[in-house]
Amino acid sequence: MSKLAPKGMQGLGLVECLMYCAILGILLGKALPAMQELRLRQRIQGLAETVRTDVMLARGESIRLGEAVHVRFNVHATGTCYLLHTGASGACACNSDGLAVCSAEAQSLKLHWIPLELRASVKANVPSMAFSGYRGTVSPTGSIDIAATDRKATIRHVVSLAGRVRSCTPDGSFRRLNACS
Repeated sequence: MSKLAPKGMQGLGLVECLMYCAILGILLGKALPAMQELRLRQRIQGLAETVRTDVMLARGESIRLGEAVHVRFNVHATGTCYLLHTGASGACACNSDGLAVCSAEAQSLKLHWIPLELRASVKANVPSMAFSGYRGTVSPTGSIDIAATDRKATIRHVVSLAGRVRSCTPDGSFRRLNACS
């Protein structure tokens, strides 16, 4: 035989369920923007590591091939991209569809397209950088900004004459990096 619970102790009523749902909704409403911000910051960090690795790849490939390797940057209304290629400085570019377009004497080594939907971009203060095929030095030197489109999170890679990459944050948005000077 089962005992019935005293009146008022039989379970949750409609009012209690609605209160729990309202509290849960408020908590989720506060947590969702923070989670989206965290995902964006992680995306910027991952993209920054990819760019850093690709710059070092361009330097290594220039030494291995014994010829200049260029890193070219393009900005389009649909996204941004960078391209590693051989040949003359302006022999390759990426188009607004995110595809490499090269002249006959140039060869695309790697293309990275960042569509606008990712809310991130890669932009440099120079149109391209050329790594020497003998010493791995770069000319011109420059800096590459990997940033959220709202510019709330930015990582900057500064490429020295020796082809080395130093990372910093111009806006202090990444604590593990030094502030850019």
